[in-house]
Parts: sequence; structure tokens; C-alpha cells
Amino acid sequence: MVDFTQRNKNRLQVWPILFCLLTVVILIFGVHYYHLSEDGIDLVCKGNSYGQDASDDLELLLTVETNAKQVTLNYQFSREENPLGQITFRGVLDTLDVASMTYRLLIDEGELQLSFAQKTIPPHMSSIIDWAKETLTYSKTASLHLHIIDMDSAKGYAVIQFNPGDGIWICDLD
Repeated sequence: MVDFTQRNKNRLQVWPILFCLLTVVILIFGVHYYHLSEDGIDLVCKGNSYGQDASDDLELLLTVETNAKQVTLNYQFSREENPLGQITFRGVLDTLDVASMTYRLLIDEGELQLSFAQKTIPPHMSSIIDWAKETLTYSKTASLHLHIIDMDSAKGYAVIQFNPGDGIWICDLD
């Protein structure tokens, strides 16, 4: 007959070590979550929007700024370096899902400014405005998810995506 008593004694000593490692991992994630929540996010993103006609093409500048729990999204749009206008959304930074690196923003107000020469709203910006109007009219708050796809603080960039929306933005960390 084989004696497993010595082997079982050694196995029992492994569990406290695994428990300690799990506790350390949970603490690291907790500190990481707290650090990201307190620092917030400040991003400057540039992009282009292309329409069916070349006259619909836009140059876009998006800034995302947080101050404590307050968040401001500012879309500036221009054509051939001539400013056409901007859309500003304000709200609160609701939650951060650390596992998916997704911030939930609750937008409760918006503002549109057009330059004097601009008489119509470009189609891409019009779709953003229509979404915001519809959502804010019915629920008074628009939920927007900001997913951080990739971020490198040392190199000073982040790749983000909004939901709803399908655009991917490459941003400078401010």
C-alpha cells in the first residue's frame, strides 16, 4: 500500500501561496482602477471623415477632457484647414470597466457652433447631432462608451473607439 500522507502535506502548503498571489493580483487591479478613475482621461485625437463626394470630406479634431467626474467631448470639424464648426458634449464619467478598459460616459448636454460662412451641417456631423438630439430628447441622458483599445503612456498615445459609433481614433495623451 502506498502512503500519500507526505504528498498531501506538501499539496496543502501550495494553497496559501496561491491565495497570496491571487490577493496580490486583485490588489494590483484595484490600485490600477483607482489610479485611472482619479486621473481621468485627457486625449487629443485627429481624424478624417470621407463622404461620397469630395466636398463632404472633413478634417476632425476630437478632444476628450475630464475634471474629476466631469467630462467634455469637443468635436471640431474643418475642410481644407478652414474651420466649419464644433460640437461640444458635456456630462459625467460614470464607470470604468477595468477588464475591457471601457469608460461609460453619461452625456446630458450638447452645443453646436457653426462658423459664419457655414450655412449647412456636413453629413457626418449631422448624424452625430441627430443621435444626440434623439437620445437627449427622450431620456435626458445619452450613454456613450469609450473603449480604450490600446494605450502606451511612454509613447504618449491611445487608440480609442466610441460606442455607439464605429470610428477608431488615434489620440495623443495630454
